[in-house]
Amino acid sequence: MPSLKANVGGMSLDDICDLITVDYITDDIQQEISQETARTVFCIRLSVSRQEFYNAGQAGHKPSMTLLVDSDEYDNEQKFVYQDQTYHVYRSFLRQDGYTELYGEVRTGD
Repeated sequence: MPSLKANVGGMSLDDICDLITVDYITDDIQQEISQETARTVFCIRLSVSRQEFYNAGQAGHKPSMTLLVDSDEYDNEQKFVYQDQTYHVYRSFLRQDGYTELYGEVRTGD
C-alpha cells in the first residue's frame, strides 16, 4: 500500500523502487534455491554522505545509493532495485520521522 505520508522535510516520495525479499526453498534433490519476490514502494533518492562513504569503506563496503522509504513498508529486505540496478542493503537506519534510510552497494556478479 502506498504511503499516506505526504512528504519528508519538503521532499515528496515521488520515485519508486522494488524491495526484494529472498526466500530459500529446497528442490527434489535437497539443493537450496533462492526465490526472489519484489514489492514496489515509493522512495526518495538521497546522496551518500562523505562520512557514510568513509565509514562503509572502513567496514569493507562500497556505498552506491541511499534511499528513503516509509518504515511501515520496509520489512528488513536485503535487496532493492532502483532504476534497473540491483543493490544489496548493507545498513538500514530507522529515523524518528517514520522513514527508514537504506544504504545500498552494488556487488559483482549481480
